[in-house]
Amino acid sequence: AKSALTEGLADPRQNNLPNDSHYELYRRWSKGGSGIIITGNVMVDRNCKEAPRNVILDEKTSDLVPFRRWADSIHQCGQDDQDTISTSSLPPPLAIMQISHPGRQSPLSSTGLLKQPVAPTGGSKGRVRLPGGTLGKIAGSLCLRPPRQLTTNELPTIVSQFATSARLAEEATFDGIEIHAAHGYLLSQFLSPTGNCSRTDGYGGDDPKHRQKLIFQIIEAAREATSDDFVVGVKINSIDKRGDSNGVVEFENERLNLVEELCKLGTVDFIDLSGGNFE
Repeated sequence: AKSALTEGLADPRQNNLPNDSHYELYRRWSKGGSGIIITGNVMVDRNCKEAPRNVILDEKTSDLVPFRRWADSIHQCGQDDQDTISTSSLPPPLAIMQISHPGRQSPLSSTGLLKQPVAPTGGSKGRVRLPGGTLGKIAGSLCLRPPRQLTTNELPTIVSQFATSARLAEEATFDGIEIHAAHGYLLSQFLSPTGNCSRTDGYGGDDPKHRQKLIFQIIEAAREATSDDFVVGVKINSIDKRGDSNGVVEFENERLNLVEELCKLGTVDFIDLSGGNFE
């Protein structure tokens, strides 16, 4: 499988749609013989981006043609290319769209000065603390604003945004989606015992099941919004290297439990294990 890599190729002046640069890049990747090709993170909300040049697929996206061309470039599998060995004898790779919400990891270059990023925990407790001591603290304060805490009433909108992106991805002939719950983005923040330790609404705190609640709701909504043969995968961190060694071990055990629970659902087709975040 070709894993997700953020491309930074979309043009904000063109509504952050896929373009010729995406088509050429993924056409080349399709020649490599991968069975699955996962796109870079596509934003489910145009008001919350990980970077200004992210692709966006949300309820305000009115033109799916660029997304169909993107999927076609993956399914093309290097056909009609004279510079490489033909892969036409191989079945085309599955085109999987990674869908994501950055949460607190939405920089000033994306939010602007008038908007705050959002997170499970707001204010100074929820802000990103970049590594590097004093230099990291300065860089973080210049690049990332302290987040606003999402209210309980806003969470159904987050669920709906992921479901909408999944539905539109299928309409655009993608074979599936990967829900991005790793690398410190919003769903990863909800799963984290350090990033989501103070909520008392059933979506955070000490109980891992509370912190896992949002991602399970998103999986269910994505399944309901798409056909039975549409692929739904989830990307999670295997571990977040925070705190002392005891905390790390405890968090690792939580993730093992999460993998077990995802498998029990019977509605998740694959789990992509990764690690790391902005911190």
